[in-house]
Amino acid sequence: MPAKGNPRAAPPPADAKGLSLHAADEGDAKDIQLLVDAHKLKGHIRVIFHTGQHDITEDEVMAFLVKLNARVTEAGRAAIADAVAKSAEASGVIGPLLVAEGRAPVAGTDGRIEWQVNPPEPVRGHKTGKGRVDYRERNQIVNVRKGQKILTIVEPPPGEAGEDVFGNVIPFQAGHAVTVHRGKNVEAAPDGKEFLASVTGMLQYSGETVSVEPSFIVQNNVDMSVGNINFIGPVKVGRDVGDGFVIRAGKEIEIGGMVEGSILESASYIRIGGGVAGKGRGRIICKGNLEARYLSEVFVETGGDVTVNNSITTSSVKSLGKIIVNNGGIRGANVVAQKGLRAPEIGSDLGIRTVVVVGVDYHVKDKLVTLERELGVIREAVEKIEKALGPLLTDGDIVATLPPEKAEIARRLMAQLDVLMKRAPELGARRDALFAKMQVGSDMAIEVSKKIYAGVVMQIGTCRRTFELDVNGPMKLLPDIESGSIKVSR
Repeated sequence: MPAKGNPRAAPPPADAKGLSLHAADEGDAKDIQLLVDAHKLKGHIRVIFHTGQHDITEDEVMAFLVKLNARVTEAGRAAIADAVAKSAEASGVIGPLLVAEGRAPVAGTDGRIEWQVNPPEPVRGHKTGKGRVDYRERNQIVNVRKGQKILTIVEPPPGEAGEDVFGNVIPFQAGHAVTVHRGKNVEAAPDGKEFLASVTGMLQYSGETVSVEPSFIVQNNVDMSVGNINFIGPVKVGRDVGDGFVIRAGKEIEIGGMVEGSILESASYIRIGGGVAGKGRGRIICKGNLEARYLSEVFVETGGDVTVNNSITTSSVKSLGKIIVNNGGIRGANVVAQKGLRAPEIGSDLGIRTVVVVGVDYHVKDKLVTLERELGVIREAVEKIEKALGPLLTDGDIVATLPPEKAEIARRLMAQLDVLMKRAPELGARRDALFAKMQVGSDMAIEVSKKIYAGVVMQIGTCRRTFELDVNGPMKLLPDIESGSIKVSR
């Protein structure tokens, strides 16, 4: 029943803070009150006596609560029974006693995006092994392949309704659904909850839209604002690539300006509108062709042709195709071209060492260099052992006359010599096989339109020549198999 506003009722004590009077059964001898919290999740009984006679029964209290439809707990009934039993000792007030409890609603949680790939991260630096931060590693690019699942939209799970102390339903607050829009190159599964990439490229997530860019495009320079690039598709840079940056691409790389001491790696071709000033630390590796205005102080390996508008200087350039220099020349460089070479000039009047190798797969050439180096080490080791053993090589019986320590050393040296003597022919056979393989599929010619300077070293296949004097062009250089040298043809 509603509270009648008894002026004799004492205010709630301090421990009843937050409770308000919901209903009361008022009488001359006593008031029975039900106090509830703001959400009506907890009900408290309080009895206020107006006389010295503290006369109350458990049935009186329970009848009051039943009339209000209060959900009394087992613990509440026990508390009432205990309080009534001790009512004679009460100081005029019993309670408030917690006797009824409801159940709070459980709010629904929000929907979410369940990423099937690493989501794009904020721009941040990458700590090196020495604790420094390399801001070139900015971790911006998330590569995805065509048909790959990008994300799943998870709907907000429902909450759970509550119940107040009177059995009334307390509704729960529903979670918010997540909104994701399909941008370009993204398709949805039939249920609309899974997003997939329709092309291979870079994942982008802006606002509520997810999309895939098939190309990585930098309008201006590759600098600290961009960082290193590791992209599954083609990369296009409008201007320059700054010093120390790395671009790795699963397809072509196109650069409008120049490249400093950086690393470029492409599974296709590389086209550079300006030149490359590698500063001795630049590296360019691609499976296709390379085009640039000039190459300076850079290491290059290509699976296709190398075409340079101006000069190649102080660089190492290896190509499984042709090397073509349209103007200027090749100066102070070491170049290898399997399918021929053409340049206006080779070498310089300053006598800077320039080496040109044609008709050779540079992979094979590098293996030959390694084998020749190993054979050289073996020859030196054999020479030293033979010198140390001296007459023991012709008369093994002398070993028996040596002191035990020296005899043991001699036996070890002989064993080493035996191993080396067996190893050398094996390496020699591998070297000869590589020599035979070197010229397969190669164009055995060098074309020079203007001049070859003295000091230039040339190799075509297995034929070599060092030019002692300047030679003016135009000319074509061909291998002379009989002499093992190179002949000049006009």
